[in-house]
Amino acid sequence: MLPVSAFSPGVFVIALLFLSAPAHAGELTWEGFYRGRGLLYDSLSLSDSNPNAEGTSNSFDHRLLLRPSWMISDHAAIHAQIDVFKLTPWGDTVDTYTDPVTGEVIALAQADGVTTDGAGLQAVRGWGEAYTSWGRFSLGRMPMQWGAGILWNDGNNVQDEFGDTADRFQVTTKVGPVFVMGAYDVQYEGFLGAPDDMQAVSLAVGYRTETAGLGMLNNFRFRPEEPYAYQAYTGSLWALAEMGPVKAEIEGVGVFGGGDFDTGANDISVMAFGLMAKADYQGEKLGFSAEFGVATGDDDPTDEKLTSFAFDRDHNVGILLFEEPLPTLQTSVMNDSNAGRTTDAAQSGEGISNAIYFRPAVRYKLIPQLEAEAAWLVAGRADSEGNSESAEGYGNELDFSLRVDPHPHVWLQGTVGVLLPGPLYTEYDDEDLGGGFDQPALGVRILGAVEF
Repeated sequence: MLPVSAFSPGVFVIALLFLSAPAHAGELTWEGFYRGRGLLYDSLSLSDSNPNAEGTSNSFDHRLLLRPSWMISDHAAIHAQIDVFKLTPWGDTVDTYTDPVTGEVIALAQADGVTTDGAGLQAVRGWGEAYTSWGRFSLGRMPMQWGAGILWNDGNNVQDEFGDTADRFQVTTKVGPVFVMGAYDVQYEGFLGAPDDMQAVSLAVGYRTETAGLGMLNNFRFRPEEPYAYQAYTGSLWALAEMGPVKAEIEGVGVFGGGDFDTGANDISVMAFGLMAKADYQGEKLGFSAEFGVATGDDDPTDEKLTSFAFDRDHNVGILLFEEPLPTLQTSVMNDSNAGRTTDAAQSGEGISNAIYFRPAVRYKLIPQLEAEAAWLVAGRADSEGNSESAEGYGNELDFSLRVDPHPHVWLQGTVGVLLPGPLYTEYDDEDLGGGFDQPALGVRILGAVEF
């Protein structure tokens, strides 16, 4: 007989979800996916001369996303999202046992070499909904999604890694193709009883049909009292049109406000803008797309005016540029917290900020289940910083992908990308970290997914 401690609490919770029946008549439905991902880079350091360059690196990770919905009745439902070993590297959480004689902790390296303790289980969202003649009332921790996803992105796409979530009360009503959404969020609960809660109210009005959409989102964030006073307005205008094989989408965002920051900076003003426009054509075999985007930067990050806008990190345009911190260097001392890497020299990160980019792509269906794509991503700074006006270009990335869909809900995609670094990297030199960031970077990504 196995001891009670042998049963993982995470596995128990998952089993309970599958085996339990609702107390009242209703229906339990599931959505989600499993994704396995392999990554290979040579090299994210963009250098073969820097003494801290890391050379070739590779990793493999999992993600299992489960989205159960309990339809209790025609008027009530409960929804949840569960991530199981999200982005957990293969071989991580190695199982161990303690030698009873020596007391030595020994890692198991056989078929039982990976622990199932907790199963990497994380309940990330859970909310209830009531459906009335006035509209849909939602309460709880729920995903945030708006427009093209450059401001709010729920992160539920197979290629996503992050996702936006809010603790909110939301009301949505619809009259024909016109919808109205109002919401109140508590975005940060600080010290209990202290006036340091970051809160937000939102109002969105839109028009949506199967082939067209137009909407305006208004969001106001605030901390009402001193010494934490802060307020900011964010507006997002979104439009979508589908005309036969052609689809076009655009989203523009503006942020205005100011106040005192938790970092100790006071009397800060904020004014930032972002824009994304995309057009796509899909014929019987041949397809084209073109995407343009701009996110304002900050020419003086040390002053009291913040003008830098960042796209949501789940808005992906490449596999190297704006997807990985560049350049990434090795640390002098490896430990669990730094994983042997440092981004102290990074000039770009895991999102689009201070950038103007253009990404055209062409696709071709070799057979119905096999599609190839070639894409070119070119990007430069939106605003120069300090006196570095000559170092404006991020560079060029060329991506080549092949995707096979052998069966419904099952697919495999491989992408090879090459980044030719621009002067933003090649002209950068740090007194402590050095320079020499002038070498092309190669990236390979393999994705395998089962969706349901």
